[in-house]
Amino acid sequence: MRLAQLEQFNPITIQCHDNPDADALASGFGLYTYFKDKGKDVRLVYAGRNIIQKSNLTLMVDKLNIPVIYLQDTDIPVKGLLITVDCQYGAGNVTRLSAENIAIIDHHQVEIDNVEMSEIHSDLGSCATLVWQMMREEGYSFEGKINLGTALYYGLFADTNQLSDIYHPLDMEMRDSLQHDKSLIYLFKNSNLSLNELEIAGMALMKHFYNDEFQFAIVKAKPCDPNILGLISDFLIQVDEIKTCVVYNELEDGIKFSVRSCVREVRADELASFLSKEIGSGGGHLEKAAGFIVREKYEAYFKNVLSEAYFNEKMKGYFLKMR
Repeated sequence: MRLAQLEQFNPITIQCHDNPDADALASGFGLYTYFKDKGKDVRLVYAGRNIIQKSNLTLMVDKLNIPVIYLQDTDIPVKGLLITVDCQYGAGNVTRLSAENIAIIDHHQVEIDNVEMSEIHSDLGSCATLVWQMMREEGYSFEGKINLGTALYYGLFADTNQLSDIYHPLDMEMRDSLQHDKSLIYLFKNSNLSLNELEIAGMALMKHFYNDEFQFAIVKAKPCDPNILGLISDFLIQVDEIKTCVVYNELEDGIKFSVRSCVREVRADELASFLSKEIGSGGGHLEKAAGFIVREKYEAYFKNVLSEAYFNEKMKGYFLKMR
């Protein structure tokens, strides 16, 4: 699929996944800019339980003038074309909006394969790279577009562990070619945690559970921005004895969790799917994934089971199944 194919539609709605991260915002901003420059009636939106509140993301939106809108009413059908970016229409991490015409642009493992207009490259480090390449294929010039360049660069930066997990030539090419504001990247990089979130992360890590036999860790955190769960997971997986980990918190409507793996035997996306099977949804990448367990379904199946016990037993079950 090429972006030129999508120019037949008007208006165009670009939807990030719920709780959008830097890569989703950057990718959506890239598509928004492309179609806006083509004279389209375009909007960039996200939905879900939480409004963007993480410090680096609110700074990113403000400093780069990203016109993202939080949708409160998700029952209104989308006119024209709906593009889900950094996610796949119908997957568990994105609120389903009613639309006749749907396109998918993503870099995660394929979850949805019944949408004809799809461009999914799971070998890329970021969806920002995919959007950059698709724009470039149409002859789009990034010259002088510092805000756009900074957004795309930071999307890659954030999704590849500060550029340390770059392997694909396209990721490297975008990193080296984009004009970007280095001072803003530095600001975003050093604004990942508020003092309150630092306390939440510290308290959670102090109470971690570790399984020596299978070398996995489980951490329960207080309610917080879902992206903080990912930060705690990223820190936890750096411990030499820990090969896989799950970090989660309990919300009124369910349990949000983050998964990390640093061994080939365990795919994070498959583990996330296993942990939420029949009671939620999960997916992502080989090394990083996330999921959500619906409260009503959890209580129907595991009414008297504490969440700590649930994750411990499911993790052990997963590893025993692998034997």
